[in-house]
Amino acid sequence: ATKISALENTTFVARIGPSGADRGYIAITGQPGWGISWYINGTLIPELVVRRGQTYTFIVEGGNNPSTTAQYHPFYITNSPSGGRLLNTPEQQASEVVYAGFQGSTMPTGVGRYCEYQENPLSENLRTSCGAFQDYFKALNFSCSTGESGVVIW
Repeated sequence: ATKISALENTTFVARIGPSGADRGYIAITGQPGWGISWYINGTLIPELVVRRGQTYTFIVEGGNNPSTTAQYHPFYITNSPSGGRLLNTPEQQASEVVYAGFQGSTMPTGVGRYCEYQENPLSENLRTSCGAFQDYFKALNFSCSTGESGVVIW
């Protein structure tokens, strides 16, 4: 995974985009993806290097309407490697430590307008060819719904 050092930067923008299949999420994690993933500051699921005691701000653009499930992805930070907290059983949720993005155990606070990087014929061709992942990312379309971004402070 690409590392982003939070030692120099304390504000991050979190947006949704395609997982990049075999050359993206799967290549980074070794696990199958859900088809979409978080991009932090334009980087697919980076490893954030943080400093204990430092405060970090995440500008969240993963959707804020739970009735539109395809465009509702609350942002939160836990000790779980797999995510999906709202879809987990109460037993699974109880085993997670939530660091930021929830009020109580079931009320996500990391919600905001929906912004998404989207594939198109050019980006799809680059994803399946031998091109660099950064070229694929640059070819993606980008759009945002109206409304305000959310904020998660950690």
